[in-house]
Amino acid sequence: MKLRSRFNFWVATLIIIATIMIVVPAASTTSVVKIIEQWVDDYTEAVEDAQADDDDDDHDDDLEIGKLMVRVNDDIGDYAGVETLRLVETDFSPEAKALVKVVDVRPMLALRARHHQALAALNRAKVSEQANAKELTRLKSLSKGAGSVATKNVNYAEAAWRESKAELQGLNVDLQVVGDETLQTWGKEIAGWILSKDSKQWKKLLTHEEFLLLVTLPVGLSLDSDVSFIRISRNGLREEARKAYFVAPALVTEQHIQGETYFFKTASGKLRTGMQVVAWVPKGNELLKGVFIPDEAIVWSVGQPWVYVQVEEDLYQRRSVQAGLPITGGLLIEQELNVGEILVITGAQMLLSEEFRWQILDEDDD
Repeated sequence: MKLRSRFNFWVATLIIIATIMIVVPAASTTSVVKIIEQWVDDYTEAVEDAQADDDDDDHDDDLEIGKLMVRVNDDIGDYAGVETLRLVETDFSPEAKALVKVVDVRPMLALRARHHQALAALNRAKVSEQANAKELTRLKSLSKGAGSVATKNVNYAEAAWRESKAELQGLNVDLQVVGDETLQTWGKEIAGWILSKDSKQWKKLLTHEEFLLLVTLPVGLSLDSDVSFIRISRNGLREEARKAYFVAPALVTEQHIQGETYFFKTASGKLRTGMQVVAWVPKGNELLKGVFIPDEAIVWSVGQPWVYVQVEEDLYQRRSVQAGLPITGGLLIEQELNVGEILVITGAQMLLSEEFRWQILDEDDD
């Protein structure tokens, strides 16, 4: 039946073509050859237009799939709860995280006690040496004047004076040793707090009005000379961090990190001796410019961070933000995204799922 139908179709077609070839030339001055040529030209143009349309369709497909795009209708958009934010330029001062340890002041207290004990012993020795020196002088004077003082008494007095003088010299060395040990352990600034009799800063440490902090920087990083404070946080949240003020470079380091160390001080708050907290340390004076990407806008795929940008009202493009600089609460992007672009901050995960769903449907169509 199908073969007979095809035969009838082609017979009818040939009859129509023959009729046109007879009737049209009779009604016009156009030759049959020109008519056929015109038909061929029209057919060729139609084929080229169709191919161009196919190319456009392929280009559109490449735009949506090759460039990681997804188009969603209003229903899906409402279900996804898509919310957007127009990106603006942000200035950011680079920071590095550092390890902070609240310093135990008990070793300082021991040094301070040794220093004051040595100082007290030295003062007693000074008094003894001065007394012996005066006694020796008196006996020498008497022996010269009346001759009633035996030479042996003068010799005894001189021996006592020399003994007290030697003891004084030894106690001076002891005091110097404690001072040098304090200086080598804590540095000039903090050594002054420890050894000074009326240091107000030492009293603040002793009463926990303030705490001394040992800050260890990452390996290869140095503290800029103009940094007067850093920010620290017990819970690791940058937005809750508070200031700690520079004291001096430290002469000790943490064995496991081997980075440069510095002393800072801060008000006590809820800190405790030995506690480890996080610090944010400024890196350089140059401000970075870019756009801020909040953490909630980021989705992860194939081990990389991505965000969605709204291209049209219902069209979204996925962009990689792997090159972003991590900062508090998100990333700073310097090149991959532009000021004025519309960032999806809510619903990005749903868009990612929708994008993959359409890719699967396209593969099924193939």
